[in-house]
Amino acid sequence: MKNNAKRNVSIPTAQAFDQNIKTQNAPPLRAPLFLTSILGTILEYFEYAIYGFLAPMIAQHFFSQSDPTSALINAFGVFAVGSLSKPIGALIFGHLGDTQGRRLSLRYSMIGISIPTFIVGILPGYDVWGWGAAFALILCRMLQGIFIAGESDGVRIYVFEHFGHKNPCLMINLVGCGAYIGIALAAFIATQISDTGDAWRYVFLGCSACGIVVFFLRRFLVETPPFLEYRHKHPSSSIPMKKIVQYNWRALVRTIMICGAGGGAYHFFLVFQGMYLSKILELISFEEATFYGFWLTGVYVVFLPIAGWAADIWGLSRTAKIGGLLTLSHLLVHIGMIINGIVFFPIMFSTTISMVFFFAPAFLFLLKHYDVGIRFRCLSLGHTIGSMLFSGSTPVVCLFLWKNTLTSYIPYLYFLFLVSMGLAAFVLNGKSKSSPLRRLCF
Repeated sequence: MKNNAKRNVSIPTAQAFDQNIKTQNAPPLRAPLFLTSILGTILEYFEYAIYGFLAPMIAQHFFSQSDPTSALINAFGVFAVGSLSKPIGALIFGHLGDTQGRRLSLRYSMIGISIPTFIVGILPGYDVWGWGAAFALILCRMLQGIFIAGESDGVRIYVFEHFGHKNPCLMINLVGCGAYIGIALAAFIATQISDTGDAWRYVFLGCSACGIVVFFLRRFLVETPPFLEYRHKHPSSSIPMKKIVQYNWRALVRTIMICGAGGGAYHFFLVFQGMYLSKILELISFEEATFYGFWLTGVYVVFLPIAGWAADIWGLSRTAKIGGLLTLSHLLVHIGMIINGIVFFPIMFSTTISMVFFFAPAFLFLLKHYDVGIRFRCLSLGHTIGSMLFSGSTPVVCLFLWKNTLTSYIPYLYFLFLVSMGLAAFVLNGKSKSSPLRRLCF
């Protein structure tokens, strides 16, 4: 530590930052500030998830119905395309958040996702534009993916840096509740939409109008104290993304694995599974599937802060490992039920709780790997690459596997792979000898 004067990049380590921030007084938990932060998350995840719940209806409008199964695969393929563009959004909004502030990034991510949502609501269908309608739908989903990349991670970082001095995992998971409240609302609205007609369009148009309102509300957000302190000490420092990746690649790989597993598990269990059990295996009705999706998401929301509170007490890695092992054991039961053509809601209920305890500690576990000056870019980039590879692609991969094997439980084996990947990232973490940014400081 005697060669500090010779360092080319002078940035405090993550450990030094954590020790310094503990000496500060936490700002008061002002309800308007907190609620405005997560209101956009609720809306953005509603807008993003409603597509998945309404995929059978969207398939009817934007794709040829000569082969309904292929049309459904195409609809979920478009859903996956939204994830392909997320790394672009991560680079844009991550850089904006780390250099210009969390507040600015959150404002513009909100307005950005509302515009393509509005366009989807007014797009002509396959009967009018043919494949041009599907192409326009793909462009809209790609734009949504770019702008949503700056939302979920940005809000969690924003809330942690404002209010995460006590019970940080609990606070971060309260933000996570916002995301799943949006998903639960999407599941509930989907139960109220007819399989025929254009009622689904009004959902997209209404979401777009709400997004404009949230954009204006977010003008009242204030910047986080840690970011202001960081920029005051380093007003002109900017680490190139290439160097960030070079010295933090292990942490980025871990972020990709955990976020990919978490997103894939969510897309499988809370979005895709109901459609698969109803439309493909025909074990339950579509109404029952959406009903299950709504209640299981509700269970997830209720237990998310409980799991966050438990992780603050028991430890992040320990809580995640216990939840992961329980999830794996439940999956074996699910595979047995599918082989015998059984759907048992209590097992789905307990599986959901296991998943909560598995993934609730994830974001704080990953956040601790990154310094305040690079955490937005690293978390957002790792999260979006994981989402691109494993999350949004899960429904179409599962449908592809089923169509080519006609094996009823094959999608659950893919789910098993996702959970195992996430658990491996927690188990293989180990104890780092230095913070991931420490090498940049020498």
